[in-house]
Amino acid sequence: MKNMTTVITSVFFGLLILSLPKQGVAGNIVDPDDYEYWRSLADSSAMFGAMKADAIATANEHGSEMRDVMGANALAYILDPQNKNKYVANIRDGIRNEVANIYIGDTAATSSVPSHILFHALLALDVVRNDLSNSDLKACEDILEDKIFQLFLPKWKPHAVAMRMMWHKYAGNEADFLVTKNAYDHILDTLHLTPDGVYPGGTGYGMERFNSRARSAKNTVYDLLEYMGYNEYYSNPKMRRLHEWIYGYATSPAGATIFYGDARGGRKSWDVEGDVLISHTTARAARFSDDAYRYAMWVLRHGEGLEKATLKGYLASYIAMAGSGEANNPIEFDIADARLAPSKIFTNYAALIGNSQSKDELYLSVLSLTGQQEYHTHFEANAIGMAGYGEILLRNAGYDGPSTDVSAGGLTTSARFLQRNSESGNALMIDGENHSGKYGSGLVEGIVGTDIEYFRSLNDASIKGSHNRDVVFVQAADGANGYYVVMDHVTADAAGAAINVAWHPNTAKTKTVRDEMEFRSDIEVQVGDDGPVLFGDNAVTLTTFLGTEPTTVEKKEMVNQSRGHHYPAEYLYITYPTSSNRADILTVLFPGDQNHSVGNMNRIDSEAYTGTEIAQGEVVDVALTSRGTSAGSQDSTSFTGEDVVYRTVSGDLTSYFVKGNSFRDGLEGFTSTRWVALYVRDASGKIVSPGANVTFYYPGISSVKLNGKPASTVGSGENWVAVYVPAGEHAVELQAE
Repeated sequence: MKNMTTVITSVFFGLLILSLPKQGVAGNIVDPDDYEYWRSLADSSAMFGAMKADAIATANEHGSEMRDVMGANALAYILDPQNKNKYVANIRDGIRNEVANIYIGDTAATSSVPSHILFHALLALDVVRNDLSNSDLKACEDILEDKIFQLFLPKWKPHAVAMRMMWHKYAGNEADFLVTKNAYDHILDTLHLTPDGVYPGGTGYGMERFNSRARSAKNTVYDLLEYMGYNEYYSNPKMRRLHEWIYGYATSPAGATIFYGDARGGRKSWDVEGDVLISHTTARAARFSDDAYRYAMWVLRHGEGLEKATLKGYLASYIAMAGSGEANNPIEFDIADARLAPSKIFTNYAALIGNSQSKDELYLSVLSLTGQQEYHTHFEANAIGMAGYGEILLRNAGYDGPSTDVSAGGLTTSARFLQRNSESGNALMIDGENHSGKYGSGLVEGIVGTDIEYFRSLNDASIKGSHNRDVVFVQAADGANGYYVVMDHVTADAAGAAINVAWHPNTAKTKTVRDEMEFRSDIEVQVGDDGPVLFGDNAVTLTTFLGTEPTTVEKKEMVNQSRGHHYPAEYLYITYPTSSNRADILTVLFPGDQNHSVGNMNRIDSEAYTGTEIAQGEVVDVALTSRGTSAGSQDSTSFTGEDVVYRTVSGDLTSYFVKGNSFRDGLEGFTSTRWVALYVRDASGKIVSPGANVTFYYPGISSVKLNGKPASTVGSGENWVAVYVPAGEHAVELQAE
């Protein structure tokens, strides 16, 4: 037996288009009992008062944009009742003369996009219907019903389902409304929502669908459902996490789109004109959570450069911000509440972000989807996006529209390569083979909130083998600048396989500093080329240092799309050998600008480990990688692990990070009965443990606390204590006498 929702979506809608009866009864979306409450808000609140003034002004301008006509006149009708007759006429004439001529087709541009006009028109008609003559009302209803039921169902859901649902509510057809609402909820959940909030179609489409003014049927219908008493959207954990991800993690600290999936180039517009928010969605983020709200204010402040703003006067926006009189829970917004999101590990995504509240902070993310995908998802499991000092530094391909090739400078890159080839992103391949699908295997573990942060992302779903992509973020500290270390651990199914890593700097040219070792990308517009979209005046660079010696380094060329601002660009395509089917590869990604110099880097190559020494004056870091089966040493330090990063200042150890089971430098370090991920600085840090006995070495150590509580001691001696560390992530404190 088929699932009931499947029956609804596959059978019900096809029949409904032909059989829906005409309805001319009283409205059911907007409750007139709320009018006085909304008018009082306009009188008592500067924000709501500004929305009223804007609605009246827009209504009197008789603009040609139907969203403006419908949204503004509907709100003005409620808040300026003494002049309601002209607002009724504007809505009636707009539907009969303009909406009637909208073409509805089977493309995104002719179905998904115009659905927002129908959304605002239906809401407006619901408000003014009792002030229309019977003939005018019937004519307007016939037009809207016809257009709504032409919206294309097979793609771009849930816009067509949402509008059919709202028509049933308007028409007082409660039974069909509830059936359609069940289908809407099912589609919303299965296509757009993941348990951790990461949007399966990528960053650009997540923002477009849930933030854009041109997608009201997708991002505002649930505001109306909440208003009508269906209180299951703002409190939905998936919806809350989605909005936190969109505003906090799908963009750079400077507000530019991070390229995953079908993200278009350039800064994502947050629908701002001057200091007016055309879409209410950023302001409405507070309905989901305080974090979503503060991150949304960040993109307005640092993505759009706003200090203050007002909201466009649309009825839908007013309802979302005011709510019902019965609930009496209006919300307002203040851009001064902005906050940059901290580093976070999701199930399908991770972002390591600089720890100061600056739009110039460093940012690196990875995407590895585990359970949901869609048309707009690319073949980019374990791909990386990166930004810093106000610019995008590493980009994945994105796209310029469905099946659209991009051309510039005599070069053309196919839409298929952009959308369906893993080489078009910052991804890893085995034997040069394209990923077999869009899935990775998710984030395995991570440590955030420390001077050295870390994540491990796994892909054994779409390559012939297994790929752990480990990233260590060395935050700016000790007077040294921040950077990232990428450690790729690959086990191939086939003996003798080659490993290929692609890096796509966001610029036209990449300069070779040292052959097959060090490369510098100036994030700038090159002479004679359009170059990337830039967002600031910093002279930003990205140095890519190959700490593991490759077999070959190629500079390949493709066209980077950038919302109609395309340019030919070089990217690095690096090949590494395997030994016993295994490769362990270390790459340093070091951003710089006029205020942040790049460290002096030199390759370290021993029998078991490869890596890099990174010197910034008296601060010297060592980053090493291996398969972790052999002990290694560097100067006075010994270790065993896949990933090792440690820092000395003026020759003295200050901190260390290890993914492995041992590290010693003099009296400091640890050993573990099982592999752990451990960061320690100044007798404190964090550990991710599978459940292991861990011996900590530290001068005068007497005990260990985990998460603020004494750990269970299994042994001790001079300058060491062994404790059992349960499975999970724990804060570590080494207690010294």
